[in-house]
Amino acid sequence: MSLAVEYLLYGAALIPFYLLGAFPTGMLLAKRRGIDLASVGSGNVGATNVARALGKKAGVLTLAIDLLKGSLAALLGYWISGSDGFMGAAAVAAVLGHCFSIPGKLRGGKGVATALGCLAVLSPLGAAVALGVFVVMFLSFRFVSLASVSAALCAPLVPLIVGDDHASAGAIALMALILTVRHWQNLQRLIMGVEPKFGARQDSPSEVAQ
Repeated sequence: MSLAVEYLLYGAALIPFYLLGAFPTGMLLAKRRGIDLASVGSGNVGATNVARALGKKAGVLTLAIDLLKGSLAALLGYWISGSDGFMGAAAVAAVLGHCFSIPGKLRGGKGVATALGCLAVLSPLGAAVALGVFVVMFLSFRFVSLASVSAALCAPLVPLIVGDDHASAGAIALMALILTVRHWQNLQRLIMGVEPKFGARQDSPSEVAQ
C-alpha cells in the first residue's frame, strides 16, 4: 500500500470524529425555541451566546454536551486504535468539527469547551491547569476571550513539563493554535480596547462565545 493511500485512509478514519464535533448543540436548542442564533449577540453557536439567547440552563446544557463531544472523540479514538497518536488526531478532528460545522455552513463555536473535553482525556493535569488559568483570568478581567486564549496557550506546556506522550502534546498544541486563531478578532478588539466584558450589554455581534 502506497504512503498516499495510507494517508487517505487515515484521513477518512477521522471523518466520524469531525462529524461528532460538528454536532450543532446550540443551534438545535435555539431552533427548538424558534430562535436564530446567528442574529443574537455574537452570532456564535457556543455556550456563551446560547446562554444569552436562551438562558443559563440552555447555556450550561450546551457547554456540557460540547465538553462531552470532545471527551468522547478522544476516548473513542483511543479505544478504536489503541494509539495515542490517533487519539490526538481524533481530538483535533472533533475541535475542527465544532469550529467549522457542516450544519452551521462551516460556522461553529470557538472550540473552547470541546477542546477542554479532549484535554481532559489527553492530559487530565493539563485540563486542570487550563481550567485554573481560565478561572483566574476571567475573574480578574471578565473577558471570556482573554481567559480562553490564556488557558489554551498554557495547556500545551503541561505535557511538555511532565513528559507526556509526544503525540498527545502535539495534538494539544495544535488545538491551542486553533483556539487562538478562532479568537483572533477578539484579540484585536482587546488591543483596541473595544472588546466587551462578559455580561455587558451589546448592540452588535462582537462579544466572544465559546
